[in-house]
Amino acid sequence: MQAYSAAEIDERFKLLSQYERRCLIRFLQSAETDSVPISDVVSHLQQQDPAPNKRDELTIALHHKHLPKLAAADAIQVDSSSETVRYNGDELLDALLETSEKYGSNN
Repeated sequence: MQAYSAAEIDERFKLLSQYERRCLIRFLQSAETDSVPISDVVSHLQQQDPAPNKRDELTIALHHKHLPKLAAADAIQVDSSSETVRYNGDELLDALLETSEKYGSNN
């Protein structure tokens, strides 16, 4: 693994500070295809927290909060014309996520 600056590490921790983003990255990592429909991401997140009427809230939060933050960090690519998302792969995010799963809860 390469050396990372404190700013790069802080940025990745901020990205992983939200459960939805951790869950989204895990889902994209395990996807069988490169690009995943955003509706599939919403369905997956809703399965993790099946509160009634949560789907609309999740969709809004994804489009206005989580996807833009991950895209700005170049962790994902969002194709708005096909409504799909693709994980770019990020060695540091992957390592931090793996460590958090190993030593903590999945939430």
